[in-house]
Amino acid sequence: MVRATQATGATPLTEAVGAVRRYYDRNTRLFRALGPGARARAIRRAVWDAGVTSLDGALEQVNALIVREVPVDTGATRHGLHVLDLGCGVGGSLAYLAHALPQATLAGVTISAHQARQARRAVQRWRAIVVEGDFHALPFAARFTVALAVEAFAHSPDPQRCYAEAATILAPGGRLIVCDDFIAREPAHADERRWLEAFRAGWRVAGLQTTAQATAIAGQAGLALRTDRDLTGCLRLHTLPSPLNAMIRQVTDIAGRAHPFLHSLHGSLALQECLARGLVHYRLLVFERW
Repeated sequence: MVRATQATGATPLTEAVGAVRRYYDRNTRLFRALGPGARARAIRRAVWDAGVTSLDGALEQVNALIVREVPVDTGATRHGLHVLDLGCGVGGSLAYLAHALPQATLAGVTISAHQARQARRAVQRWRAIVVEGDFHALPFAARFTVALAVEAFAHSPDPQRCYAEAATILAPGGRLIVCDDFIAREPAHADERRWLEAFRAGWRVAGLQTTAQATAIAGQAGLALRTDRDLTGCLRLHTLPSPLNAMIRQVTDIAGRAHPFLHSLHGSLALQECLARGLVHYRLLVFERW
């Protein structure tokens, strides 16, 4: 299943990937300690979908939606159910899927050595492997039934390569499930541009794009869109009055230069504003391999 990859010299892509690696290696402990995601072994948002009544359920809702999209009794499953988590973080989705899909063979890849160690501990009791690696150059030779990328591809400065690489490891009829932030519209004025750029910089999301752009590059890779669901309305946003928000933005921007977690906090504040203003939306896209 795992194949060897060759090391290459530094490029703009590898430098950007290295920045994301450092971002998670330095911040994951604080993300889990200070955020609600520790309860779900994940670093992601709570989705208060219809029927969700608890924080635990909201934190797991994206995983529940993923399970609903797993193909059953199709050509893609004739050799078994094989699932790959692209950007698996600390293993939260893998652990959830191990319970929900006990028949599945599971694998995950994360760029962060710190996260890889935590993810291995999270899934060690199940048939799952976790690889420290880059989803721009996947170290897998197997054909998977499902690949999922939750709040992952937006980190990439080369989304086209992400979709192309995912397509190479999917069996015909296999599905790529992407849950992430996408640009909803262009900023209307300078203040909106500042918020969007603060989100990009603070969260290291160089690959923000529109759903139309994602669908187009996925199509070039042989992936056809099956589902596009807007989950933004299921998020509970926390915004502040404009004067206070602007002041906090300035403070976190300055403080973020001293510590990467504070830089991320600056990005989180900006994301809330971008979502509330309709600049960004949070969507679930499901593609099928031709």
